[in-house]
Amino acid sequence: MRVHRVLAIPVLITLLGLPGSTTPAAGNDKRNVNGTIWVANRGADSIQGWNASTGEIVGTIAMRTGSQPGDLVSANGKLYVAEERAAVPAVAIVDPGSGQIKRIFFGPGSRPHHVHASASGELVAVGLYGTDKVAVIETENDTLLGEWDSNDSTTNGRVHAGVFSQDGETLYLLSDTTGQLIVMAPRTGTVLWSMSVPGAHEMVVSHNNKTAFVSRRTFNQVALVDLENHTYDDVLKISLPDTLRLSANEKLLTVGLRTSPAQLAVVNTETFDAQLVNLAPPNTGTTTGGHQWTTPNGQFTFASYEGAASAGLVVIDHRADNQVVQRLPYAGAPHGVTHALPF
Repeated sequence: MRVHRVLAIPVLITLLGLPGSTTPAAGNDKRNVNGTIWVANRGADSIQGWNASTGEIVGTIAMRTGSQPGDLVSANGKLYVAEERAAVPAVAIVDPGSGQIKRIFFGPGSRPHHVHASASGELVAVGLYGTDKVAVIETENDTLLGEWDSNDSTTNGRVHAGVFSQDGETLYLLSDTTGQLIVMAPRTGTVLWSMSVPGAHEMVVSHNNKTAFVSRRTFNQVALVDLENHTYDDVLKISLPDTLRLSANEKLLTVGLRTSPAQLAVVNTETFDAQLVNLAPPNTGTTTGGHQWTTPNGQFTFASYEGAASAGLVVIDHRADNQVVQRLPYAGAPHGVTHALPF
């Protein structure tokens, strides 16, 4: 029988007030992060890349008008962009060097949503959020392996995301309407097992594939899931948690929040103390946070946020008391964030 426990863990949440202007990073010797940070903008129907070290714009690529690209991931030298709201939804496959685009199309209302890649880059999964299915793409030839059904006996699930195990052999699906974590073989669509995690929205898997953090957005909780015993414990109570990122040593967890004003939570995974970082400058109206990417060494996080008066990408230095050290404007509704190594 499935059992879950609620831990009585004391959680300290502090608010970090940030000034309205910040000092840009001064070149490669100050922020030694290789590659490009790409952001999908639902309001501008485009994606844009910045040099991860300097913040210089690398390029802006238009998506289809009205497609509202909400998320993207880098895999096998390409960018996979979810064109969620297009009349014919698709995953756009972008060559960032040439700007050439090809697409894999899905049925009307399928809503390709959050996009994740396996660690090897061989597979990409996109939750078809208008359905109870996940699409899995093999990236060598950009072949659609299948639109796998998370539960063939029902149609009321909505797969928000599909996240791979570290070895790429297991795919974890999150259906927030049914509160299920479903575990699948990504190349065949075979469902291996499932468990109830009410409000399950996004997750990040530990390197040993034994545990995972799951955001229970509608319950204002972050849970630690035991993937071997199929149980979970709530470890952090926080408002509207969404996207999750772990540092390589798994001691730092960043949690994207859907609160206003736009904020990101920085969590110590040993104590579960959390610090809230304001992403938008003060007095800039209503703002909401998007997704984030954290460097493997845990020093920097690149986080997006949207708002009518202020929107863009911020760089947070965790070794400098979680200060925002650079702001990169990108008008509209910046949302999905990914990192791509030099191609």
